[in-house]
Amino acid sequence: MEEQDERPLVKDLLEKHANKIAELKAILEKEESYSAEHYDDLWVLRFLLSHKKVSKASKAAIHTMNFRQERKMNEMGDVRWRANDHTDPQSDRIFPCQRKYMEFCKTKDALMFTQPDPDRGVVQIIFPGKIDMTGVVDNMTADELLEGYLLGNEVVFQIVDEVTRRTGRLTKVLRIMDGSDFALSSFNSDYIKRDAAANKQLEDFYPQLLGTVVYANMPGWAHAIWRMFKPFFPKRFVEKVAVVQPLKYPKDTKYFLKYVSKDKLWEKYGGDNSTWPVEPMSHLWEK
Repeated sequence: MEEQDERPLVKDLLEKHANKIAELKAILEKEESYSAEHYDDLWVLRFLLSHKKVSKASKAAIHTMNFRQERKMNEMGDVRWRANDHTDPQSDRIFPCQRKYMEFCKTKDALMFTQPDPDRGVVQIIFPGKIDMTGVVDNMTADELLEGYLLGNEVVFQIVDEVTRRTGRLTKVLRIMDGSDFALSSFNSDYIKRDAAANKQLEDFYPQLLGTVVYANMPGWAHAIWRMFKPFFPKRFVEKVAVVQPLKYPKDTKYFLKYVSKDKLWEKYGGDNSTWPVEPMSHLWEK
């Protein structure tokens, strides 16, 4: 099965939506929180692609600009070098709230971020069965969890945005939720609700960031849990979900190959790469 680089060309998207981009920018420019330096045509395009209508896109974009102004997000500058490093989870590079979260990961491969190809997107791999969900709920506030997700999204967005601008192709994130060793005893409903609430609160701020969420190797009971908690998650998130078993059904590998070439895709997901755990994005901070 060959890799499928289906990323659309940015120049084609900008040309196709030129009129709506101009209309939306005219609305945004009236806002005190608008910044021409940070909110260019590509940034505006992401909101149009997610919300379709200018009215809905403008509401989401204004909400985002105001939020970023309140949180002073633009003043943070380039934070790509602060990407999560599972090989050194307590590194000073990593934001404090994320270091705290990593304390509740039972193994170093429980939560990993990697970029197999610098010209493609980021891959996030999560093993929910290796995360002490109860520990997170008991020791981290909902605000701390939200802060961790926000800063993580900011880092990853900056990475894929740079790739998008450099390659000219709209680049997104692949999130793999691996159910290997996910026992029912690992499950905590309060954690799932907090996770869903944080994702819902942040969904407007990073449009066109998440490409696909692949649930792989999930036990049967987990599917029932997903059906139960699916209504708590943002609709746009749910629409991006795929449930697969790549080793049992080789055709399922196609969901990964949209983001990772077969030679770089790990064997447990149907690829040829035997390296495990995955390599961190050290190229972002090593000189």
